Amino acid sequence: MSTIETIANVVSIVGTCCGLFSRIPQVYQTYTTKSANDLSTKTLMINITANSCFLFYTIVHEQYPIMFNCLSVITLESSLIYMKKKYDKIKKSSSETSLVDMDQIT
Repeated sequence: MSTIETIANVVSIVGTCCGLFSRIPQVYQTYTTKSANDLSTKTLMINITANSCFLFYTIVHEQYPIMFNCLSVITLESSLIYMKKKYDKIKKSSSETSLVDMDQIT
């Protein structure tokens, strides 16, 4: 294996790890704050679609480390959509209610 191929493999692994770990802080924050109001469902769906297409490519070309990344990203993005739907149903506390809404309540 040539030096450039070795470097490309290392860079690919680093990029795969960065891509995977970049989603974890958002999932953690959404889970701990129980708020997903600012997340775009459309963006999440586009990311899932893109990673599903890339997953198919990696399966055909037997690129297992990148395949793992695609599966992980699809799982994490799907969990964000699930939490967005779940936490949307939670009633806001008075501290999260806007002043305009509070004026209408009283």
